[in-house]
Amino acid sequence: MIKEISVFLPAYNDGKTIGKLVLDAISVLDPSGLDYEIIIIDDCSRDETGEVAQKLAEDHPRVQWVRHTENRDYGGVLKSGFAHATKAWVFYTDGDGQYDIKEMTRLLPYAGEYDLINGCILKRQDSFFRVLASKIYQLCLDGLFGKTLTYINCDFRLIRKEAIDRIKIDSNSGFAPAEMVIRLVRSGVKVKEVLVGHFPRQYGRSQFLNSKKMLNIFRDMVTFLARK
Repeated sequence: MIKEISVFLPAYNDGKTIGKLVLDAISVLDPSGLDYEIIIIDDCSRDETGEVAQKLAEDHPRVQWVRHTENRDYGGVLKSGFAHATKAWVFYTDGDGQYDIKEMTRLLPYAGEYDLINGCILKRQDSFFRVLASKIYQLCLDGLFGKTLTYINCDFRLIRKEAIDRIKIDSNSGFAPAEMVIRLVRSGVKVKEVLVGHFPRQYGRSQFLNSKKMLNIFRDMVTFLARK
């Protein structure tokens, strides 16, 4: 069983969901006896995310709020989260509330035997086009880089910090999670997938189908492929 954990939450315009996510995390971490910290990575949100995160940090000493002064895209958020994490194990999931953060307890028992414990979802609770885009993206990744995870974009992960520190993530786009997993697998880490739930988005909308962001993902994918 692990003794310490950093939990970081990428947040962009997640003011309506980030509060519950943090409180749910505290509700399972407090009684666990783990030495923990929770870090909200606010990627220059334009809604009330900052105000909510600041209040959480003021009310809970183990909660930190890191606010980017300019939007760094998803890869930049991941790099920031790992850079601020100080514990031996790092867990992260998105701040939009589509995963139940309390299910991190399903991942914890496998730490020690494995270096990367990744959530795996049976059915994505999103729009038809979002699901289709995700399936096409997964097929592209599998074809170009080989099979690593059942669903590589399931951002519900527990990772040994030492393993993360041994690799370098170049991408700043939404390709960053895939690059990270591919590099980790190539570095020889032991991987375990654990079933977790996925829930419909209650607020806001996914950034994945944004044409500019998709172009950035494609650019970073091609760049990474050229370097492999």
